[in-house]
Amino acid sequence: MTAINTDAFRLLLESVPDGFFVHDESGRFLDVNARSCIDLGYSREELLGMSINDISRGAEGEANERQWAEAPVGMAMSFLERALRKDGSTFPVEISLTCQMIGDRKLFFGLARDVSERETAHAAIECQIADRTAELADANERLTMAVRVGGLGIWDYDIVADQLQCDEQWYRIMGRKAERPVRTIAEFREFIHPEDVDAATEVDRTAADLAAMGRDYGMLFRIFRPDGSMRWVRSAARIVGDSLGQPVRAVGFVVDITESRLAEQTLERSALEDPLTGLANRRRLDDELVKACLHATRSGEPLTLAMIDVDHFKLYNDGEGHVRGDAALKALAGILQGVTRRPYDLAARYGGEEFLLLLPGVDSPEPIFQRIMDELRALLIPHPSSPVAPHLTVSCGCVIASELADFAPLDLVTACDRALYRAKQGGRDRVEIIRL
Repeated sequence: MTAINTDAFRLLLESVPDGFFVHDESGRFLDVNARSCIDLGYSREELLGMSINDISRGAEGEANERQWAEAPVGMAMSFLERALRKDGSTFPVEISLTCQMIGDRKLFFGLARDVSERETAHAAIECQIADRTAELADANERLTMAVRVGGLGIWDYDIVADQLQCDEQWYRIMGRKAERPVRTIAEFREFIHPEDVDAATEVDRTAADLAAMGRDYGMLFRIFRPDGSMRWVRSAARIVGDSLGQPVRAVGFVVDITESRLAEQTLERSALEDPLTGLANRRRLDDELVKACLHATRSGEPLTLAMIDVDHFKLYNDGEGHVRGDAALKALAGILQGVTRRPYDLAARYGGEEFLLLLPGVDSPEPIFQRIMDELRALLIPHPSSPVAPHLTVSCGCVIASELADFAPLDLVTACDRALYRAKQGGRDRVEIIRL
């Protein structure tokens, strides 16, 4: 790694928004930073009289101690854990842990990231590493170890000279070789995602603003590796000023957060998705319906909303069983997904065997409903208990609104429900349309 002075390393570690800790083979804390104290609600003195087992809600103490005793030197691992605060509450943490021999002692170095608020985890929060190094190697070795534990890639940028120095881990994160160094911001820009490149590399104004506010730099952005893969990285830095307070240098780190970012996106999607059918759930439907109504009101375009109900589905479940019932709902969901191909169309599971179609800008939905009916009939899903047909059928209630100034989203849903009732009263396996 290109040499970076110890004071800069110390400033860097103080800007890392994660808890740093060291414990011995019995689990006793030997060192903690201020972020650990803030997250757990204990003073430093209290934590130094405690063990990992006192604040962990993972494995039992004996199991932990056995694992630590058997851990090989050089072992590195990451895992999710629940930590116990002083007030009795718990919170999820992402732990990065490594085992090293310092002198004749086996010690464990760790970084703990509070992941209950991932969207703010990149914010730069000052941390302090207190001086308790009697049992440890010198300070520079400890700081270097902490950086390695967290998978951090270090960069040091001379703002005035536009000269960038990066360590080997930085190049590994970027998927590039240190033998072909990236020296300038212009070279760095070449592999940042086009949507993020300006925000990630606008140096002069950003540095001046941060220096004026006394704040550290922190942001998320995407990079492309030479193999074409895209990675999310989190970057944080401390701005260093000259004697007049003008920013002349930035010392920072990047860490690859692609897996946690993808996990967040998966959670976000699952919060808006029906788990059985994969269609939008009621929560997303409510949000999109409000947006569609606002757009239709401003643009004057029509808006079609349709409620679709499986005919005599209770009889189907009673006769065929819930497993086949679920399969039938998923088959219908596949058909609805196929007719909502535009980016602003939406198929949603409204509840039970009821579905809703949101079709902005559609004034003549009859061909869409005919396609749904035809594709469902083509599947020939047997429904021997149905008084309507020997196969599965649906009834549709639809409302077409050409002027929405006097109608709220709930009014459209109510009108759909009314149209669906007419379709059922008219014999089912049919479509009833109301124009507003």
